[in-house]
Amino acid sequence: MRRKLLYVFLTLAVLLSACTEPAPSGADAANTSPLSQTSAASAQPAPDTPPAADVDFAEKSSGAAQGETEPTESETVKYYNYFVERHSLVDNRVFTVNENTLQDDVIYFAFMNTEPADGKPENVRTKKQIDDILTKYFGIKPKRYSTGISGVAAGGDVQLGSVVRDVVQTNRLLLTKLTDNGDGSLSAVFKLYQIEMSHALPDFDHRILEGDPEVEKYHTMDVKATFTEVPEGESYYLRFSEFTLIPREGPFAPPPQETDYTKKVGRDELKTFHGLSIGMTLDEVKKLLNLPEGAYEYREDDYADYTLVNADGWYYTFRTLPKQESDDETQYLMSINIREYLDVIFRDIKLGDAYEDVIKKFPSGKEEGQTPGAPDSYFTRDYRFASTLHNVDIFLGDVHISLLFGRYDTLAWADIYSTDF
Repeated sequence: MRRKLLYVFLTLAVLLSACTEPAPSGADAANTSPLSQTSAASAQPAPDTPPAADVDFAEKSSGAAQGETEPTESETVKYYNYFVERHSLVDNRVFTVNENTLQDDVIYFAFMNTEPADGKPENVRTKKQIDDILTKYFGIKPKRYSTGISGVAAGGDVQLGSVVRDVVQTNRLLLTKLTDNGDGSLSAVFKLYQIEMSHALPDFDHRILEGDPEVEKYHTMDVKATFTEVPEGESYYLRFSEFTLIPREGPFAPPPQETDYTKKVGRDELKTFHGLSIGMTLDEVKKLLNLPEGAYEYREDDYADYTLVNADGWYYTFRTLPKQESDDETQYLMSINIREYLDVIFRDIKLGDAYEDVIKKFPSGKEEGQTPGAPDSYFTRDYRFASTLHNVDIFLGDVHISLLFGRYDTLAWADIYSTDF
């Protein structure tokens, strides 16, 4: 029982830190002025970024001809600076905009890029504010205002569960392909760099623009976008008809997926795109993640020593064996939690997937005679304290998989953890 309570405590600690993950105020984005297309990027969230004039880029041409797919250096810097100036568009979270977009993300984006109306609390926005900002940038409105992170107050305003303030992760977009579609719109591919501000390299903006290999560890995925430039005063903004995270490749590719859904889930399916699996040691994981030491949060108590790390939206928890049972100081990966990004978890299951689609990827929704916690068992349950809150549990003996479906029967988060710890 103590072990179970300890795991619950750790999971709640991670969840609370994720739920309160702060974001910048929309005021910064609204009040910035355009940077020179031939200057290096600079913005408040980027520490130690030198003045724009410190970087000099040769101009290859004055613009892209119709159908051109190789951007000029001028275009590359122009769009890089666009997202630095309007950093609240991509700070802390970048998400795909399509018919499957998580409504949590839609609401989060709206809060990041707006200020409270006069007299309203910091964690409140009007529905009109949310509709206007989403229409401006994406031409969409939310399907609902009540989500896993927000609710509708008695007066009709939308209230977030916690106030968003500071930037903890900044994201940078580096243009690699640009195509004129001939209809006033442009299609582009960007390299996405995700940078934890607490351990960012000095001058990382300059390094990204100059192609410094050292910053490539921040390049986790790419973005495909289609947009038009809309005039706004003496400047412009980008309205996107497509903004899609391209599936990870290379070291960030998801593991091979089981497609025979008549099979029960196997332990070999539960490897993250980082190459991590339950039971690995902390030293083994550090070599795979290649993160600075500051990324790891160390804790201890009378029971065990712990390490927490957040890598690309995946939360990993390590722990020693109980001190009363072993003198071994090795920490082992005891739990994997996915809360934010639409990465494939296993069997092509992703956050935001509908319950009825997920349940089809297992042999049976409910099997007779199964006991919760028994080896090689699988069952689904309804908590019934919310209208559509389901939980799918899969037990593989030494590993337990928990898939929680929140409002509207979509996958809200997934946990994979050891039952041996």
